[in-house]
Amino acid sequence: MKIGILLPWLFGPIAGAAGVSKITHSNIRWPKFLADAGLYILGMQIGSTFTMTVLEDIRYDLFNIVWLNIVIIAAAILLSLIYRKITGCTYETAVLSAVPDALSQMIIMAEENKRADLLAVTLSQTSRLLFVVMIVPFIASLSSNGQSGAVQHAESLFAVLSPETIIMIIESMVIVSLVLKHIHFPVPQLLGPILVVTCWNLITDLTFSIPYALITLAQLLFGIRIGLQLVELSSSLSIRLFVAIAIQNTLLIAMTFTLTLLMAHDNFNNLFLSLAPGGMAQIVIVALETGNNIAMISSYHIFRIFFILLVAAPLIQYLLKRFDNSSEIR
Repeated sequence: MKIGILLPWLFGPIAGAAGVSKITHSNIRWPKFLADAGLYILGMQIGSTFTMTVLEDIRYDLFNIVWLNIVIIAAAILLSLIYRKITGCTYETAVLSAVPDALSQMIIMAEENKRADLLAVTLSQTSRLLFVVMIVPFIASLSSNGQSGAVQHAESLFAVLSPETIIMIIESMVIVSLVLKHIHFPVPQLLGPILVVTCWNLITDLTFSIPYALITLAQLLFGIRIGLQLVELSSSLSIRLFVAIAIQNTLLIAMTFTLTLLMAHDNFNNLFLSLAPGGMAQIVIVALETGNNIAMISSYHIFRIFFILLVAAPLIQYLLKRFDNSSEIR
């Protein structure tokens, strides 16, 4: 019997993994390579949507991509004041806990800043991903076009490419991901495949799509990891920190929702998922399941990652160091 639950291949593994871990009281470790395999599949699917035609369309939306992302990041930093008020933490901890789509960068910066609480930053950034997984899909489903899964205009990967070519693409994805990881780029397991498959599309014009069975497998692999993370985090979260994270992220999602409504000329779901605080992997899964424009949504999140990496993170680090030095002088 079907009960019509939203994102069953994501929420099912989350609930199952969390339930088994809680019932058995065992410290289950999900192999990293399995979780990474899920990200590689999602990255290939995202990359497959970036064709020359799509990139030309995105170019016309570039202004919105820039200013709307800046608004969301600025709103998140402003909401850090509420987070600080509830938790009583330092400004450094509040700001580093607030920036969306920047888990790895903010944790590294928290390690380097002696006034930041590394545990609080880690819990806040990781919990946001879980929080987004629980709330954003339900809002997106309210205006879903009724499709299950992404609309696939290209033929299946296995129908277009030979086994040798598929292996070559996979090897290229692994190499690019390792290079990105070596230079401390965020989510290299996702961005590596996106870059490789996008380049493939632009160079060869042999476009393809990922079979839905593989996308389902990616959700299973990813969902199990999220479920186990949920159990692990629940043992470390204090009530005060949980309340701060919940309020901060609910308000940020509400602001995203309001901003989307104000942009009446755009498709609601596409823009809402484009602006929603990530991880990108979680948002893309929602986009796939609700049949939305994956290329557009991904372009917003990829820009946000680059903007945070190249502009926001260095600026925040500079300001926090200035604040730290002025505090020492006083």
